[in-house]
Amino acid sequence: MRGLFIGRFQPFHLGHLSVVETMEKECDTIIIGVGSAQKMREEDNPLSGGERIDMIKKVLDGKGYENYEIYPVPDINCYPKWPYYVKTIIPHFDIVYGNSGIVTELFENIGIDVRHIQIVNRDNWKGKEVRRRMKEGGDWKDLVPPEIVEYMKDVDIEERSMPIIRMKNDTEKELADILTKSSMTISIAESCTGGLIANRLTDVPGSSTYFERGVVTYSNQSKSELLGVDETVINEKGAVSPEVVRSMAKGIRENANTDIGLAVTGIAGPGGGSEHKPVGTVYIGLSIGDNTMTKHLQLSGNRHEIKEQISEEALRWLIVVLKE
Repeated sequence: MRGLFIGRFQPFHLGHLSVVETMEKECDTIIIGVGSAQKMREEDNPLSGGERIDMIKKVLDGKGYENYEIYPVPDINCYPKWPYYVKTIIPHFDIVYGNSGIVTELFENIGIDVRHIQIVNRDNWKGKEVRRRMKEGGDWKDLVPPEIVEYMKDVDIEERSMPIIRMKNDTEKELADILTKSSMTISIAESCTGGLIANRLTDVPGSSTYFERGVVTYSNQSKSELLGVDETVINEKGAVSPEVVRSMAKGIRENANTDIGLAVTGIAGPGGGSEHKPVGTVYIGLSIGDNTMTKHLQLSGNRHEIKEQISEEALRWLIVVLKE
């Protein structure tokens, strides 16, 4: 008999393992479907589909399982059609195992045999609890197989699970109030945020009194041509570096003749990262008078979330500096 177990496995925990152990006793072949396979680096979906497949393989191989198959199952936005979709992308299966009411109900509705599994210690053996403990710095390692602990260390999951910074509508208003009262002007140079910071600042009525200009210098060439960033520095240090963002901030301030120059550069993902500069690596530059400073961030989330976090952190940092 071929049994199917579908889950998001963010991450694979002891509750999942208990289902697999039951399947191993009852099935000739264990089939694992990795749901929401297209999602990654989100607050509730920190691991990619490929990472989850590798993670599960390490556990099953470590436990000595041989007759298993693992398949990615991307989402479709139509619940009634979902079980039919699963049948088209996963080879034949005889029975579906699960503890999710909606999953088992959907398969039952199309005549597939379903084996309902009641997971013991359900309050703790669930992905949401594991992710919560990771985010809050709690003890999560006793909720997952030991193979998962090692794998999570390899992918820096604790760093990736850091709380996401939410944009606040009043941040730009607070900054606007400070700039207006101090009669200071500002110009912005953005790379990875694509104009989001300038958009937020100009959303505030009366912003023309303090906002002079914003430029999106996305390419290396534009950073050199519009901001005067030395091409040698870009080639040696990389576009995402404290040296480049420092030059961007100073360049936009001098070119626009404003009191403040604010610049950002980073890797918003999902691609473009490396071992030394993973997705979420960000540098903020701030130039005020003769003082130019930089700040490094390592953010988590999807592309949209990372861009929003950069804009929020850049504006918050400027507020703190101006208040000092």
